[in-house]
Amino acid sequence: MKPHLFEPLSHALLPTVLGVTRTSLLRLGVSEHDRTLHGIPVHYYHHPGTPGSDPHMPILLIHGIADNALTWAFTIHGLAKIGPVYAIDLPGFGLSGYPKGRRYATLHEHVAVVQAMIREVIGHPTLLVGNSLGGWISTRLALATPDLSTGVIMLDPGGAMLDGHPSWQPFIDTVAVPDLRTVRTIFRQMFGSPPLIMALYLGQRGFQTLFLRDPVTQFVASASEDDFFRPAELQQLQIPVGLVWGMTDQFLPTGSFEFFRDHLPSPSLLTLRGCGHLPQRERPLQVVRFVRQFVAERVCASKAARTCNCSHVE
Repeated sequence: MKPHLFEPLSHALLPTVLGVTRTSLLRLGVSEHDRTLHGIPVHYYHHPGTPGSDPHMPILLIHGIADNALTWAFTIHGLAKIGPVYAIDLPGFGLSGYPKGRRYATLHEHVAVVQAMIREVIGHPTLLVGNSLGGWISTRLALATPDLSTGVIMLDPGGAMLDGHPSWQPFIDTVAVPDLRTVRTIFRQMFGSPPLIMALYLGQRGFQTLFLRDPVTQFVASASEDDFFRPAELQQLQIPVGLVWGMTDQFLPTGSFEFFRDHLPSPSLLTLRGCGHLPQRERPLQVVRFVRQFVAERVCASKAARTCNCSHVE
């Protein structure tokens, strides 16, 4: 069969899977909401927490570049045993809108939206759990406004300065996805599971479209070296920090894992062999266990001066 005959399926597969995932979440008690935050229409999902969880221990899940809040679908119910769970679609992704007059948001605007989410929607200092760009945003927020967060857990975060622009140029060239060969390269870089990679090949046109949209291309073009982390900045973090890394992740520039491992202040660390850039998709149960242990051992300890119900996470 000629390759062009697969084109409709290749474009439609990813939206279909996302639609099924969204429907399944809603049937299982997760609600969805829309709110204008920092002047931008924002969509998010909410689980109120399971019986016995701590209503004052909220968790905010922040996805990565070209992704959306549904990336957390396999973790939300497990994390709801800790407290209320929120999963946000960043501006320009998922079902969220754009800043007025522009079809992308800068890193500063992403941070400002998450700050507004905590202040105006959640209403309590929040545990931030972010993947890739989400880890970058979470850490920038924790540095700028530590009072808004009880801790931050980064899953394969972006934003390491490394050797400056030259060290990021191969990544920039890759996410430009000029052809389907590059899409297949991204699959191999991102994912540690060969069966998952093969399944994704069927939807490679849809995947390519995600990376070619303005929220990705213009965000990458707008990022400056001042947005990236330097070692001294990471050392200034004042809240508990966790780092999760899929050890087969080749999507981010070489040295990114070592940069965060060596410069974060005493991070709790989980390394996942055979896992790629999206641990929340490939190893959701291990991610959930790590977050629950992090809350019990690090977050509750840092809030010792307050009443903290930790029995539900042990």
